[in-house]
Amino acid sequence: MGKNVVHVGEAGSGQIAKVCNNLVLGISMAAVCEAMSLGYKLGLETGALTEIINSSSGRCWSSDSYHPVPGVMENTPSS
Repeated sequence: MGKNVVHVGEAGSGQIAKVCNNLVLGISMAAVCEAMSLGYKLGLETGALTEIINSSSGRCWSSDSYHPVPGVMENTPSS
């Protein structure tokens, strides 16, 4: 289970926090997918674009740990 336990309020409040967190994850995953698609269609190599994103302000869990593009990162569902 999770490493962090945070009391957020009454019964059910944890579910609210979880859905908010999952919303952020979904948005960041969609952004990574769209950015990678755009970069690829405009001629960039996906590996190079990933390096740029992960060393700048676009870095997020979706880009550095669970990359959505096949072949960019080992041991992820996309690979």
